[in-house]
Amino acid sequence: MLEIKELSKVFNVGKEDEVMALSHLNLNIKEGEFVIVVGSNGSGKSTLMNLILGSVLPTAGSICIGKDEISKLPEHLRSQWVSMVFQNPSHGTAPELSIIENFRLAALRTRSKKVMIGLDDEFRKKTAEKISKLGMGLENKLNQSMGSLSGGQKQALTLLMGIMDETSILLMDEPTAALDPKSSNTIMDLAEKINKEMGVTILLVTHSMKDALHYGNRLLLFRAGALIKDLQGEEKKQLELPQIYQWFNE
Repeated sequence: MLEIKELSKVFNVGKEDEVMALSHLNLNIKEGEFVIVVGSNGSGKSTLMNLILGSVLPTAGSICIGKDEISKLPEHLRSQWVSMVFQNPSHGTAPELSIIENFRLAALRTRSKKVMIGLDDEFRKKTAEKISKLGMGLENKLNQSMGSLSGGQKQALTLLMGIMDETSILLMDEPTAALDPKSSNTIMDLAEKINKEMGVTILLVTHSMKDALHYGNRLLLFRAGALIKDLQGEEKKQLELPQIYQWFNE
């Protein structure tokens, strides 16, 4: 459902500090896959996420979701297919607004400007039901400001907001980097649950090799802007931590 052909991104073209961030990438991701992306800093993994999201545009190549070519579309026009959870738990939320108000904004993300979604009892009930699945008790605090929550609580809610509509692809760029171990496990388990129960396709960048080993059905390794390894199914299941660490010393 996600098809990438000869995708390249060069920053500062023609200047002394020109950087080839991603080089002639070809990649096909099936609907419902949970893809873990790893690599050293500067390997191209975050550039890939931003190219899919639309926050940067490619120098060359194409990105298709189904039959739709999205390579040149601005970020806001890709929101009907793609949403993203960032490293900073506060990114993408309005801290001064309440939980329920943030969810209303998320619900409007892919809608026409003419469509209105209010904060009526029906919307509150549906939102509370979604939030209750986190097991954090936040469904009883819908009027509490987002800014008053812990990092783990914010990130969990941000993840739920990312799938308010029928998102095709959920991008997660180091979503646990700023969290404590317990909160990190909560977020990773939630991502896995969303993938398995809702069939949402997920691409997740992480520096945690333990998470890379434990989660997802596919593992991609990037190095110097190129895809070096692509392990799927049984091949990924048979991986062990020493093997992954060795990749970074090759």
